[in-house]
Amino acid sequence: MPKKIAALALVSVLALASCSAASNEMPQDSTHQKAASAEPSAPAETEPMSTEEVATTAGAVMAAKLGFPNSAKITGDDLKSLAKKPEDTLKDIVVLPDTCAAPVQDLNWSPVQLGTDSARTDFTNEAQNITGSIEVAKLEDDADRDAVGAHNKNVAAILDGCKSVKINGLDYSEDLKFSDPKVDGVESALYYTRNGQYPQDSLVLIASTDDHAAMVSFVSAEPINDAKFNEVATSILDAALTQVK
Repeated sequence: MPKKIAALALVSVLALASCSAASNEMPQDSTHQKAASAEPSAPAETEPMSTEEVATTAGAVMAAKLGFPNSAKITGDDLKSLAKKPEDTLKDIVVLPDTCAAPVQDLNWSPVQLGTDSARTDFTNEAQNITGSIEVAKLEDDADRDAVGAHNKNVAAILDGCKSVKINGLDYSEDLKFSDPKVDGVESALYYTRNGQYPQDSLVLIASTDDHAAMVSFVSAEPINDAKFNEVATSILDAALTQVK
């Protein structure tokens, strides 16, 4: 799976994580999706976990209780790769309306891109048709907090003026539909669908404390716009944030 993402380009976190887009098609979203080489790993016994790792572990434990028992801690080069802000994500791609191009590109953001102490764990359900992740990063200064705030404002802008967007590549076209999942207690909540070669539904929630930001995201081959599923995502996010309050 390509690590480079194009225009929000859109998510495939688990079951679809093995699907790679052809060179003339929009790549899968690697910001909110499962890391390419993630494999279940035994917890390290010789090194203490960082605060951020403790938080994501707590989120993964909650995910297991709620039907997502298979997890993989993202470390090393995989985590470093996710921390790099994607570039040229809209190259050879036309976004309509064009005023939505910048907001769509910004959706390729996640907390690990702050470049601070961070951790991430991916998880999936038994059926392997829904993939999720919990990501926690330290907020070291006002610049980090401003970065989180800027992303949250971008999500609000999308919900205000970019609920329906068309993506046109050289040899393909697909529609993105954005909506507010109506999740309480978070700073940013976005639900979106894509109808291209790999139709997907995605849910992304972001919340923060004074010194940490957390994101839980899900990608599914089937609709997950359900109040009960929102509760699952919120419970995972809350479990992680409890460890850094």
